[in-house]
Amino acid sequence: MTSVSMAKREASPGGDGGRLLDRADLLFCLARAFMTPPAGWSVCDWAQPLADDLAELGPSLGVETDAVQAALDDECSRWVSAARLADGSADPWLVEYSRLFLMPPVAVPLNAGLYLEGSIGGTAAQMMRSCYETAGVVPSESFHDLPDHVAMQLEFVARLMERSARGDADGMAMAQEFCGEFIHAWAGPLERACASASVRFPAARVYAALARLVRQAVDDPELPAG
Repeated sequence: MTSVSMAKREASPGGDGGRLLDRADLLFCLARAFMTPPAGWSVCDWAQPLADDLAELGPSLGVETDAVQAALDDECSRWVSAARLADGSADPWLVEYSRLFLMPPVAVPLNAGLYLEGSIGGTAAQMMRSCYETAGVVPSESFHDLPDHVAMQLEFVARLMERSARGDADGMAMAQEFCGEFIHAWAGPLERACASASVRFPAARVYAALARLVRQAVDDPELPAG
């Protein structure tokens, strides 16, 4: 961890095990979506594989992905319109991502400690690191961020769900406990932060929709119906 990639999996177990693997795949997909996009990719390049994954996983899990697709379509249309102009205003998706998540003052934090306790590298991050170590999950050396990055947490829960689907008696209990302790607490604030940022950064609408999908994927009890 954290490669945040959807590798080809072995043949899925049937029944609940197969559904749990689909849920894990959805979380892998969402983890990857919150990672830094490849340099030079337009939003359309970035959106297509994401849309394909969600089109497959959404119906199988009964989760609503239309809002994400609509936001992706809007951003692609906006980029295509800008690309037709001669002023160079069609930015790569990495630039849009950086404006939102990386450039100070950061519009939307992806380190969940800021939502949970108002700080980076505090108690929450250390607790998450302890959870990873207890589960025997080691972050990839290529991932240069703190353990409270939202993508790392989503991949961690996905891996626990995979374990559960393949017979690990403790996997799902650990996943539910981690979600209850951390992800349920920051997913709503992340969605609202993205929605607020969309006034200045239209690309944030994509991430607001993705954060709402995260809340569905982890059964956020505070998620409004409808």
